Amino acid sequence: MMELLLAIVTMVLSLLLAWVSFVAYRKSHLRPALYLLMAFILLALKKVIEGLSLASWIERDVGVVTAILEVMVLGLLLVSMWRR
Repeated sequence: MMELLLAIVTMVLSLLLAWVSFVAYRKSHLRPALYLLMAFILLALKKVIEGLSLASWIERDVGVVTAILEVMVLGLLLVSMWRR
């Protein structure tokens, strides 16, 4: 029960941060805000997949998919902070 509650809170916070990144991108048109938007959406998607796995709706192991999404999120966060 506690894991599900934490997963929901994480999804809500990541979607909220995605919304803030979207607003920042619309105002500034800076690429780092767009990368942050994508990263937070992928983080929310990762939590949805993990939540479905916890609820036993998915029979197969989804560890590889969530690991790939996690690497993508970290890569987008790195790219958004990269100075050119």
